[in-house]
Amino acid sequence: MSLVVWSGLRYSDPRVIQEIITTGKLSKLEHFEIDEKVQTISLFGEVWGVGPATALKLYDKGHRTLDDLRNDDSLTNAQKLGLKYFDDIRQRVPRHEVQEMEQILQKVGEDVLPGVIIICGGSYRRGKATCGDIDIIITHPDGTSHKGFLPKFVKCLKDMNFLREDLIFSTHSEEVYPRDIYTFGLVAWTGNDVLNRRLRLQAESRGFRLDDTGFFPAIQGSGGKRGTKGTANMKLYTEREVFDFLGFPWLEPHERNL
Repeated sequence: MSLVVWSGLRYSDPRVIQEIITTGKLSKLEHFEIDEKVQTISLFGEVWGVGPATALKLYDKGHRTLDDLRNDDSLTNAQKLGLKYFDDIRQRVPRHEVQEMEQILQKVGEDVLPGVIIICGGSYRRGKATCGDIDIIITHPDGTSHKGFLPKFVKCLKDMNFLREDLIFSTHSEEVYPRDIYTFGLVAWTGNDVLNRRLRLQAESRGFRLDDTGFFPAIQGSGGKRGTKGTANMKLYTEREVFDFLGFPWLEPHERNL
């Protein structure tokens, strides 16, 4: 019996398959996509800081528009900022603007901490013409001077009005990669998501967990399920070493738009 997977929905009814083959669409799915509840929850989910569960709760409270959300005092500060800059966040950023901002970030970073390494990752590093956001990967070659860098860096960016708001930053944040795990952060934040999933699956097939902080031996958890992160981390210092260890063909950053 044939099976069709359509936008996460599975259909094995021959009539469904025939409809897709004949018309190129599925009426049941179209009805699902225009459903008010689905559309509203999808809209709320585009607000920074609002996940699927929160979006559903907001819908159940009777909210139907973004203006409804703006009058809801239960939203977190991050969610309120997500609403305030909703349209700005959704706009794609031209590549040349990202390049200019990277240069500013590198200059400010160097003023704060000589020798600091700041790279724009994500779609920019993959060579895309526009970017949905800018992912910054930061480290310092000596392995220690990165400590305490981020609060000073953010303050300087705010003082010069380059940065208006911060959504999740705190003075206790340490979102800078120590040099010995920087490579893993660079791989993860360059992406894309499809490649990252493939690399994680490849690591699991070899008995390891892979994330943005390194390789870890996968150990047996309760119930015999593999996947718990062990304590030992493997030291690798280049992206090519990560790919080679996994037996995965090397891809330059611009080749990672899978």
